[in-house]
Amino acid sequence: MGEFFGSIYCWLEDFFGLELADYLWGVASPGQQGNMFIGIGLSMLGITLFIAVAFYYIIDHPRLHNWWGWSIFLIINAFINFIVGWQWVLKDYYDGMMVAKSPITGKIEDLAISTSDILAFGVTNMIDSIIAFFVISCLIKWWSTNCSHTPF
Repeated sequence: MGEFFGSIYCWLEDFFGLELADYLWGVASPGQQGNMFIGIGLSMLGITLFIAVAFYYIIDHPRLHNWWGWSIFLIINAFINFIVGWQWVLKDYYDGMMVAKSPITGKIEDLAISTSDILAFGVTNMIDSIIAFFVISCLIKWWSTNCSHTPF
């Protein structure tokens, strides 16, 4: 499962940096518990699935059966997943967990990860959630009463 989510997030590895990718894989820091892509990816899928189900089956209003109604829920999904991905990693940054043992000196040093890398990871989580929302929409929309032809 970690390999699956890690490969999906690392499509945009150049965007948020190799140091942060190594940290999230669990190979860069001795204090990290393991592959963080599993938790972040499962939360992204869970949030996206909940919002898609809410759009197609809970709200399912006739006024929202067009592209802009679907886009509102897509933007809400993207915003929530941006915040979740950004804050999940930022917590470790502020807790001082992004450290590694230097191979030269043997001392523990901070990794070269900045807050802009973490912000870029939040954007990556947002992009992945947009793709997931589109795929989930295509899979579950057919049984909706009012929105079965949304977004197209």
